[in-house]
Formats: sequence, C-alpha cells, structure tokens
Amino acid sequence: MSPTSVMLLDDTPLFEPSLLQQLDWASNAVPFSPPISPSQPGEGLVLRPLCTADLNRGFYKVLSQLTLAGDVTPEQFIKNFEHMKESGDYYVIVVEDTQLGQIVATATLIIEHKFIHACAKRGRVEEVVVSNTCRGKQLGKL
Repeated sequence: MSPTSVMLLDDTPLFEPSLLQQLDWASNAVPFSPPISPSQPGEGLVLRPLCTADLNRGFYKVLSQLTLAGDVTPEQFIKNFEHMKESGDYYVIVVEDTQLGQIVATATLIIEHKFIHACAKRGRVEEVVVSNTCRGKQLGKL
C-alpha cells in the first residue's frame, strides 16, 4: 500500500464463516454444561472469524491476558491479517459480546504443512484465551 492510501478496519472475515457452521458438532466428545455450540456460544455472544475491525473491539486486550501482546499499529495488524488470509492456513476465531461490542475470547488454528507422513497437514491450536470477565462460561473448551 502506498503511504497515501487509507487503511480501513472492516468486518471482512479472515476465512469463510460458513466453515464454523459446517463443523460436525455431533462428533464432539467434550461435555458442555450448560450446552453451548459454535452457533450458540451463550447469551449475547457470537463465535466468528477474526476481522480487522476487531482491533478496535479489544482483540489485543484479550490477547494481553495470555501473554505480552505488544504494541501493534493498524497498518501492522492489517498487513499480518492479509498475509494470514492469503495463505489460507490461519483460522483465528473470536467470541464477541454483541451487547458490549467487545472481543471476549479468541483461539487460533494453524495448518502446518509437513514433509513427513506423505506431506500431511497438521492443525495446531494456539493462543486460546478467554477474557477474565467471561471465564467459567466454557468458551475456552468451545
């Protein structure tokens, strides 16, 4: 991007949201009490892919409860987001409290390309964190 172009934070998802709806939830062996699911994570909550507008919805505030997240400019965030989106190997999921307009949980699935096992792919779950205001609602398990 040229220095004169405007960097916009918007609601374009990192990956196709229908992937979350297509999850085979019936094969899940993790008990949830009370029952929650990707389509119903709790009252006033929505589970969805990360978008750049989440930078202003407290995404880094939640990440900083896990580790030192560092100071990131909107330009850096968008550049990294675009790289992740183009690769197709990053699935950053957030839970948004729609009443507050704030991110309250996040997790990342990274697809790793291997040379072993006939060039298999392996998924690694990273950066699972739930805001201290929402802990105990099973969002980390979700």
